[in-house]
Amino acid sequence: MEIKQLTRRQLFTMRRENLEKKVITYYNETRDIDSVIEYGVAIMIRHALVLGDFRFLFQDVVREIFLYAEPSETMRRFCPYYKNYFEASEWNVVTKRLFTSEKKYLKATKKARLFESHLRNRGNLVVKEKYESHSLVSIFEDTNGKRHTWRLRDADPSNTIEETKRILEILTTLTIFHKNNVRQFAKFVNYDCSGSSLISSSRQLKKQSQEESAQNTASELTATTDSSVDQDTFLEGFDLSVLSKRELIVIIKEIVKEAAAEEAELGEEILKPSEEFMSNDWSAGRETSLASRIVPEKKSDTPVESVQNKPADLVAVGAAASASEAIPPEKSKGQNIKKRPSKRERKLLEDYKQRRK
Repeated sequence: MEIKQLTRRQLFTMRRENLEKKVITYYNETRDIDSVIEYGVAIMIRHALVLGDFRFLFQDVVREIFLYAEPSETMRRFCPYYKNYFEASEWNVVTKRLFTSEKKYLKATKKARLFESHLRNRGNLVVKEKYESHSLVSIFEDTNGKRHTWRLRDADPSNTIEETKRILEILTTLTIFHKNNVRQFAKFVNYDCSGSSLISSSRQLKKQSQEESAQNTASELTATTDSSVDQDTFLEGFDLSVLSKRELIVIIKEIVKEAAAEEAELGEEILKPSEEFMSNDWSAGRETSLASRIVPEKKSDTPVESVQNKPADLVAVGAAASASEAIPPEKSKGQNIKKRPSKRERKLLEDYKQRRK
């Protein structure tokens, strides 16, 4: 009777006792060393991602393979994951069987030792009686570039986003999972860990980096605007095409907000003249109505008789003085002459017109 290989569903859903028996039976019947070694790595990944204890399964089988079986490329590639299955002296024997020297061992297993470090001290050994169940939903691509979804129950929500990503990436090194002769888990895409609410997601890192990038870009542009550089040329040499749509929107909002604030402030200065504008000199330069320019005739308190008794030259001087008071010199010709605005006033008006454009 042909013994079928263990499926992904069996490796990630069966209970510890049943799963261990299943792997031992498969090895005894097939002696398929390479598959058993990768089964063990897949179970280590499960142990690191879920609530439960799946450490050191089928330990006797593992020790037999690495101490006595004919060395294979799969044994060499995944041996760092099984270092804790042996004593220090035994591990030296294993590495000498698989590699001719310590230097070659370190060079050949550099990537595997890095991945193995992500599995250390992972897995929650104490399962509470009552806890919220979480599911880890991850997306991978197969060797043909087609995406597929993988769901893992009883996920440990205490794992951080970076820890979960590193653990899931170890699946991309396994070759035991196939569908229609196409290897799955060829490339990790992203994941979500959710219970009653979303706990963590690899998408959060991308979103945060985009927001930080947009904020930094907006801050840089604002700082440039506030500097002594000309506002009309401060974007010269800056490639806006490298920015994302979100970043451009943030920048535009900041510019519009700043321009509106400056226009409101400037408009308030123009529309509300200062005390200097309201002084007598400024008022004299404005146009006035004809009625406001008519000076009422003053009644002389001096008796007619006294005027008549005055000498003729004094009477003429008095008449000239009265005429000068009644008609201002600049209004004597019947023309409305405006006072030329000061340089500061003209500058404000010009700035306001440029802003309005």
